[in-house]
Amino acid sequence: MTEMPTPTSYTREQILDAAMHAVHEHWRSATVAHVTARLGAPSGSIYHRFRSRDALFTSAWIRSIRRFHRELERVSAGDPVEAIVETALLIPRFCRENPLDARMMTAYRYNDLMQNPPAGLLADLENLNAPVGVTLNRLTLARYGRATPRGLSIVALACREAPIGLIRPMIGEAIPLWIDDAVRAASTGIAGLRDEP
Repeated sequence: MTEMPTPTSYTREQILDAAMHAVHEHWRSATVAHVTARLGAPSGSIYHRFRSRDALFTSAWIRSIRRFHRELERVSAGDPVEAIVETALLIPRFCRENPLDARMMTAYRYNDLMQNPPAGLLADLENLNAPVGVTLNRLTLARYGRATPRGLSIVALACREAPIGLIRPMIGEAIPLWIDDAVRAASTGIAGLRDEP
């Protein structure tokens, strides 16, 4: 009697890597079939670990967000304005050095996911962006000595919204080095605003 071959086992990380490649190539049109084709695996290998297509790709998205947050925690500078600028510069640098994560991070919006989270992922999504809030608060206190709504909005614009707006159209392609100069100029200008009218 011939023994049946043992099915190849794929780790969670290998599956998420394949999902990330699929999103890089097909963005929001990526399917489980794209993932299985890259792995050379049957769909059962995917559904054994992930309940649905949405659970698979959302899990890959969460992993990319957490990778960015780990880098965010490493940013430091003595001068408050320079700390804001360095935080802003992390965005183009991270996206340039991690193009697959960058593309993955554009596949979903946090608020949309929280309105209809894939089964089993609510706990992972809740407070996912807490590190961003902590960073914005810390930078605002360093810059202004207090954290007013206006001050928090200025800092968020300087180190998050402005750089994201500048590089978003480039994600999926090579991000040129000169964009860092544009981010620095925009962030420095915004961070120079007062926290009161």
